[in-house]
Amino acid sequence: MAKKKVSKFREQVAQDTTRQKNAESNYGYLKLPKGLQVFQPEEGRVRLDILPYLVTDDKHLDRDADMNIAVPCELWYKRPFKVHRNIGAENDTVVCLTSFGQRCPICEYLGKRRKEGADQDEIKALRPSQRNLYCVIPIGVKGTEEVPHVWDVSQYLFQNLLNEELDEDMDNAVFPDIEEGLTLRIRFEQQQLGKNKFNEAKRIDFEERTEQYDDSILEDIPNLDVMLTQLSYEEMDAKFLQTESMDSDISPTKPAPERERKKVEKPDDNEDDAPQPARRRKKLPAPDPPDEDEDEELEKQLKAIKRKKVVEPEEEEDEPAPMRKRKRAPEPEEELEPEEEPEDVPPARKRGRNAAPEAEAAPVRKGKKPAADDDEGEEERCPHGHRFGIDCEKFDDCDVCVIWDDCIEAQENN
Repeated sequence: MAKKKVSKFREQVAQDTTRQKNAESNYGYLKLPKGLQVFQPEEGRVRLDILPYLVTDDKHLDRDADMNIAVPCELWYKRPFKVHRNIGAENDTVVCLTSFGQRCPICEYLGKRRKEGADQDEIKALRPSQRNLYCVIPIGVKGTEEVPHVWDVSQYLFQNLLNEELDEDMDNAVFPDIEEGLTLRIRFEQQQLGKNKFNEAKRIDFEERTEQYDDSILEDIPNLDVMLTQLSYEEMDAKFLQTESMDSDISPTKPAPERERKKVEKPDDNEDDAPQPARRRKKLPAPDPPDEDEDEELEKQLKAIKRKKVVEPEEEEDEPAPMRKRKRAPEPEEELEPEEEPEDVPPARKRGRNAAPEAEAAPVRKGKKPAADDDEGEEERCPHGHRFGIDCEKFDDCDVCVIWDDCIEAQENN
């Protein structure tokens, strides 16, 4: 008699059935234990008992070690977190990594764009939204079992109103206690934003529970800390960049590379693929510094030559100015010739006692100081209208005077 063959499927199928019963179900970014239901409020009045869960996350966003709030192995009534919307090619909603106390590439890019002065629409699209998870038991809701449910709701639609109500009467803050808690009677109103409809909490009343719970209920309350789908930094960055590959060169210890959200324009065919460096203006060599004494001397000579009339003598000061030491500039190699020579003023000649006077210059008689009544002769001898042998070095005209040597000699002899 042939031996009956034992099928391998009996054990394998049984094992797969057990795995499916214990498997988690995915609900968007939530990983829900098998059989756990999600609470979705409808418009109208709803009664809820919010129950605490045992915290296991050391990076809980509500953690306050001094007040013993939301620390591991303690009970707390909510699990706050943040989400980014419309991420990746499929516009997914993902849990922000800051919800787990980690760096988030999207938040890093948001900070970079803020510094760059991005517009508010872009900032709003990147900014994470605040949400909370609660473990609730619906009371008297038609078609809903009075068993623990998970409620995922935004901070704006519920928690903000709850905070306002608790500020008015802190005695109601006992509501999540298992043995002394209160039932929340919430009125929801339907709101619409674009095509999306949602129910917003508009009023919260606190009522005595018809029946309290015992500690055994904690065995049925799910751990809210392990329900959030957590991507790695590399996975989040790859999804944000809308890439198909999940392999990234970015490590958690390195900053994310600078991203360009806009499409790069294709360069013209006649341009090189590599960007051309900016051309710099060629710096010209600095000119040699001018000889200040020489320029000043030439400028004064031109000024004197272009005079067409002899200036009138100025009134003599009460106390004559002290005689200035004359700074002799080096003689230029070539005289600067003016474009037009004035008729009334003789041309300038080189200074110095050994310089010969030019043919056009009238000879000047050396001698003692003329008599006081010879004012007219004095004016004729000084081409600038000053007193020869007396006013030397008292006026700027003396610096370019053609008879300075004779005038200063006459003044020294007097």
